[in-house]
Amino acid sequence: MELNEKLKQTLIKKATGYKVEESVCEYGMQEDELRLVKKKVSTKYYPPDLSAINMLLSEKQTDYKNLTNEQLEQEKQNILKLLKEIDCGNS
Repeated sequence: MELNEKLKQTLIKKATGYKVEESVCEYGMQEDELRLVKKKVSTKYYPPDLSAINMLLSEKQTDYKNLTNEQLEQEKQNILKLLKEIDCGNS
């Protein structure tokens, strides 16, 4: 899958909302061995994001070939910010 398609799929996921399973494991020593003592699995829901929705809607109306370098740089910064938010949410 090429980068543009991955970015679009990620943007769609952010725009529609998604769930992530998170697990926290606690280990302890038992019989001279490190063993799993407790495991907690929880599901976290990330609601739809309005900025991602707006970006998807404006993508259909924007002709990126006609943007200035400054406008393209701003779009780049917006996408990088969105990817950082998504990455932080998955960590």
